[in-house]
Amino acid sequence: MKEYEVIREEFVPCSGDQRPNTCEILALELEDPSMYVQEQYMRERSVEFLSTERNGSPVIEALLEGGRKHRYTFTEI
Repeated sequence: MKEYEVIREEFVPCSGDQRPNTCEILALELEDPSMYVQEQYMRERSVEFLSTERNGSPVIEALLEGGRKHRYTFTEI
C-alpha cells in the first residue's frame, strides 16, 4: 500500500461558479486510487469516471447525475 494526500473537491453546477463548493484534504493508505474512488460511488445510479494525470499524480473525476462533479487529486507521500 502507498500513502497519499488526497484533495477531494465537489463542484455543483447550480452555483454558476467554476470553483469547488467544498474541498477537503485526506491522508489515506491505498492500494489503488481508482478503486477507492469507485467504491465511494457504489450506490449512485449513474456515474462516469474520468482519469487523468497532473504533474505525475492521478486525478480522478466522478461525474454524477445533475451535472455534479467530484474531483480527487492523489499525491504520493
